[in-house]
Amino acid sequence: MSPAAELLSVRQGDNLKPTILLVSTNSWLTPVRIAGTFADLGCGVEAVCPPQNALTLSSAVRRTYPYRSFRPVVSIDRAIASADPSLVVSCDDLATAHLHAIYRRDTCAGSPSGAATAELLVRSMGSPASYPILDSRQEFMVMAREERVRVPNSAWLPGPKALDQWLVDNQLPAVLKADCTSGGEGVRVAETREQAHRAFRELISRGPKTQTFKRMLVDADMTALAQALRRDRHLVSIQQFVAGRDANVALACWQGEVLAQITAVVLERRSPKGPAAVIKLVENAQIEAVVKKIVRRLGLSGFVGFDFVIESRTDKPFLIEINPRATQTCHLELGTGRHLAAALCASLTGTPMARRPSVTTRHTIVLWPHVREALLPIDILEHAYFDMPRSDPELVRRYGSRKPFAWSKTLETLWKASRA
Repeated sequence: MSPAAELLSVRQGDNLKPTILLVSTNSWLTPVRIAGTFADLGCGVEAVCPPQNALTLSSAVRRTYPYRSFRPVVSIDRAIASADPSLVVSCDDLATAHLHAIYRRDTCAGSPSGAATAELLVRSMGSPASYPILDSRQEFMVMAREERVRVPNSAWLPGPKALDQWLVDNQLPAVLKADCTSGGEGVRVAETREQAHRAFRELISRGPKTQTFKRMLVDADMTALAQALRRDRHLVSIQQFVAGRDANVALACWQGEVLAQITAVVLERRSPKGPAAVIKLVENAQIEAVVKKIVRRLGLSGFVGFDFVIESRTDKPFLIEINPRATQTCHLELGTGRHLAAALCASLTGTPMARRPSVTTRHTIVLWPHVREALLPIDILEHAYFDMPRSDPELVRRYGSRKPFAWSKTLETLWKASRA
């Protein structure tokens, strides 16, 4: 039995059912799906999240703690102390940055409680030596090159002069990215020099943006405002644009080893740079080899996501990003080797993973709730599996009907047919 499993055995008795603490700083719906999957496995699920987060409505979550945008680390500290979790799961990039900051603080504090929290975070996320790399898009790309992984050319952008020099040395279009951003908010594609400079100014701006007010007014999400008022400035990097098909991998890993993974190509997106709306499950030996190499190099544990572009000209995958957190497909229950939460729980508790059948035999999946009929071609409507919460009708009622991604009666009928 692993040391983590022995600790759980002492703390939780013979049933070995761990408590999972989800950390969410925004209004994404991905965490609520992960909560449901862990609850189905018999885990106790608690969450620290903003007051209006869907986790506060989920029947899978037994308790929530308020995430305070203006005191983020304190609010996460309190949740960890109250929940006493076996595993902490980050649900977005900002949450990951907060958890890394807590680890750095607690390793310097020298207190017993700080040491216990630091141990918990290492168990949950993996080797602390990887945290600075995971917090920096460019440092990650440098590391990937060291491992001889195929990646696009990239560089830091400390200022406009560096941007001009990069544009001289490299071809457009290019992609500018800001650290500690998620869901496409910190990504800009530039096809001209003027667009590149405008994107750079937007990404380094410390003031509130249009998206800030949207998140405040529509999502009741104050995180972006808190960052703006703190005058946080994101580090920005630039990558060469790779033309091709987007692909992603969601992983469960443990101490540098891949336990289970879901690889998919993106068929449709919610918006040009936003999250996937429709995916197709695939297998790709080159991608699988890359993620195993990176996970081993960084000593990762928990949920991790990787983004690739499969280049149109060569059909070769380019690694463009890592997401050190739970990603959009982590909750899917797709059978042996593809049930990430079950694999993670088995390693955490030191018990064999129960064989669980896949929820579907179909390869095309429409991800809830990012769907509208106008977005979906007829072949997808007829042959896809429609993924949605099965045991939380209140979530479907509340979030499945949000415009402009309405869950219509037609789609509901097709979803039921896909599960028949």
